[in-house]
Amino acid sequence: MSDGKLHIGFSKVDNSPIEIPVKTMRRHFAALGASGSGKTVLVKAVLEECIREDIPMLLVDIQGDLASLALMGDKKQVEEKGVPGSYYDEIKKKAQVAIFTPASNKGIPLSMNPLKAPPKDLDPADLIQSIDTVAETVASLCGYNTEKTSGKAVQSYLYKLLEAIWLKGDVELDNLDDLIELMSNDSDYLSPSISSIINEKEKDKLINNVRHLTIGADSLIFNLGMPLDIERMVSWADKGKTPINVLYLNTIRDESTRMSFMADFASQVYNYMLQHPSEEVQLMVLFDELAGLVPPTGNPPTKKSIQLLLKQARKYGVSMLLATQNISDVDYKSLGQVGTWALGRMMAKQDIEKVRAIIEAISPADVEEITTKLRKLKTGEFMLLCPDVYKEVQYMQVRWLTTNHTTLDDNKVKKIMDESGLRPKFQKITEEAEKVEERKKGAKEDEKKSGSEPKSHASEPSDDLSALPTIPTLASIPDILKESGDAVSSEVIAAQVGMDEEEVEKELKKMVKSKKLSSDTIENREIYWSSSVKMDPKKNLVGRMFQLSFRIIQGQAEEIAKKHIPKAAFRYFQKIRKVDVKYIPLWRIGYIRDVKRVKGGFFRKKEVWESVEGIHYINGLNSKLVTITGKKKDRKVEFKRSVVDVDEVETLPTDLSFEQISMNDLRKSSHIYPTVNREEAQNLIRQIIGGRINLKVAPSIVWFPVYEFDKYDKDRKMKFVSWVDGILGTHFEEDENPLK
Repeated sequence: MSDGKLHIGFSKVDNSPIEIPVKTMRRHFAALGASGSGKTVLVKAVLEECIREDIPMLLVDIQGDLASLALMGDKKQVEEKGVPGSYYDEIKKKAQVAIFTPASNKGIPLSMNPLKAPPKDLDPADLIQSIDTVAETVASLCGYNTEKTSGKAVQSYLYKLLEAIWLKGDVELDNLDDLIELMSNDSDYLSPSISSIINEKEKDKLINNVRHLTIGADSLIFNLGMPLDIERMVSWADKGKTPINVLYLNTIRDESTRMSFMADFASQVYNYMLQHPSEEVQLMVLFDELAGLVPPTGNPPTKKSIQLLLKQARKYGVSMLLATQNISDVDYKSLGQVGTWALGRMMAKQDIEKVRAIIEAISPADVEEITTKLRKLKTGEFMLLCPDVYKEVQYMQVRWLTTNHTTLDDNKVKKIMDESGLRPKFQKITEEAEKVEERKKGAKEDEKKSGSEPKSHASEPSDDLSALPTIPTLASIPDILKESGDAVSSEVIAAQVGMDEEEVEKELKKMVKSKKLSSDTIENREIYWSSSVKMDPKKNLVGRMFQLSFRIIQGQAEEIAKKHIPKAAFRYFQKIRKVDVKYIPLWRIGYIRDVKRVKGGFFRKKEVWESVEGIHYINGLNSKLVTITGKKKDRKVEFKRSVVDVDEVETLPTDLSFEQISMNDLRKSSHIYPTVNREEAQNLIRQIIGGRINLKVAPSIVWFPVYEFDKYDKDRKMKFVSWVDGILGTHFEEDENPLK
C-alpha cells in the first residue's frame, strides 16, 4: 500500500518524482495532446497507481489499449526504467481485470437495460435528470435525433410515460417488451393531453422502432450476458483484489448504439454515486477519448449524462479521468470542471488556443513559454498543471508502466478472458440475474391469466407488517427489535411475555447498560429499541418509518396548481417559479373502539358490544386528524381537529404503496420532522376517535408526499406559495398550509 499519493512520472528538470495526492483526483484529471503524445500511457500510469490504492475502476475502452492492463510487463525492464520492483509486485498481486464485451461472448458478455428504474429515494431534481437521460437514450436507440422537433417530442412522451410509471411504483420495466406493452396502453398512466404529445401515427412508429430492437442481432446488446450493474462491478473482485472493469466497446459495431450504451453507462454511474456518497475517492471512471461524446455543439445522448458526472461526481467521491486528442471537438465548459491538467504535444493552432485559457488561469506569467514548448514535446512528455499541489507548471516525463502497453483485438480479449478463470464467476452472476427475470416474467404471466392488476413490491403496512412482533422471552428482545426496527414500552413487553411490568423494566435497563438496547423517555414513559437501529427521539423519530409513493406526477400537480392561479382573459397573474417535493410526517396509530350493535330478529333483538379495530393518521406537524372527503374524482385530503360522526370518518386508502425506510433515507431538505411525538399522537386519537390504543399495532411515521409551488406575481411584486398533495391531488392555499 502506498502513502496516498499517485506516482505518475519524473520531473524533466531535476528527475524528482511527480506525485499527486489521491484526494486531488476528486476534482478530475484530463490528459490532452495530439495522437502519439502518450496520453493513454499517462492515464494507464494513473490507473496503475489507483490499483495500488485499492480504488475500483470503470474504463470505457474504445481503442482496445486499456484492456492490456490485464497483461503484466517485464519486471526487469520496469526496474531498469526507474520504477521500483515493489510497484510491479503490488500491482500484479492486486489487479483483477475483467474485460466486458457488449453484444459478444469474446470477453465477459454485458447487456444494457436502458429502462432500469432510478433509485426510489432521489431528490426531485436528481429524479428528473435520471428519467430524462433514460428517455433520451431510448429515443436515440430508436433512431431519433433528439435535437430535432420530432425527436424531442418522442423524448418528451417517453419522459412523461416513464415518470408516471416510476412515480406510481407498480411496474418494473425489465425489458423493451414491457415498454411496448405500456405504450400500447398508456391511457392507464397518462392523461389524453399528455399522451397526445405525439400523435397515434408517430406512436405506432415508435412502438415498431422499439420492437425492431428486440429482434435479431440488435437484441444482443439488451439480452446477452450480465446486466450492466455498477454495484456488481465495484464488488465482484476476490478479497484483497482491486476490480478493474474494462468496457471494451469494439464489439458494438453500430456507432449510434455505442453512443447510447455509453450514455446509459454514465447514467448508471450517476445513479450509483447518489446512493453511495463518499468523502474519499471511491471510484475511478475513465473515458479515453472524449471527442464526440461531449461536443461544443450538438447534443448526442452521451453529452448530458457525462456533463452531469463532471459537475456532480466530486461531491460523491467519484473521480473522472479524461483524455482526448481532439481538444477543439470537446465542450470547453465541460472541461472547466477539471482540476488537474496534463498537456502533451500539440501542433494545431486551434488546440493550443483552447488550452491557453487554462494556462493563463494557473501560470499567467508563463503562457507564451509553455504554449511554445507544447509544440516541441516528445512522446511521454507533459506539462502538468495541478494548482492544488504545485504552484508552478511541472515539466514531466511519464513513468514506465508495469503492465504491457499494447492494443488488443477481439481474439486476444477472448484468449485473456479464457485464461483468467473469471468466466464461471460472471456466468453465475448472469444466471442469478436470469432467474430473477424468469420469476418476474412468471409472475407477470400469472397476473395476465388471472386478470389481476400488477402488484407493487411495497404495500400498505398491513396488520401483519405493522403489528408488533411476538416476543416470547425477555432474552429475545434485542434480536427481535433489531429485525423489526420497532421501539416499544415495558408495558407492551410485559403483556407479551406475561411478566410484571416493574420486573420487565429492570431487565430492560440492564440491556441498556450492556448496550444491547437504547432508550429514551417520551411523555413520562420509557421507550426501548435495538442499539443497532438509528432513531432520534429528540426529533420525535422513534420506531418504524414508511414513505408513500406518489400517485400524482409532477406534471399533473402543476396543472392543478395552475388552475388555482387567478387569471385574466389572456394571462395568469402568477407564474410558477419553483417546485419542491416535501414529505409531511403522519403518525399511523392503531386503535380499538367498543361499538354497540343491534343483533337478532324482530322478536329477539338485543344490543351487544363489539370491539372494532382500525387505523388512523395524525399530522405530526399540526396535530390534526387526516381524513378523506368527497366522492370519486372529487376526493381530497383534509386535516381536522375534531369530527362529528366517528363512524363516517374515512382515512387514507388501503391500496397505497408504502416503502419502509430508515433514518439514513431521510433528506433534511424534503422530510419535515414531526413536532408531535408518538404518545401525543396516541392521546389525540383517543380524544378524536375515542376508544383505546391497540398495543398490538406498532405506532409508525408515514411520510406523506406533497408538491410545494413557489409562485410570483410580477405586477404586484409578491411571492405566493401553495401545495398539492401527491396522493389525491388536493390543492392547499397559504392559509391551509399542511406543513404547519
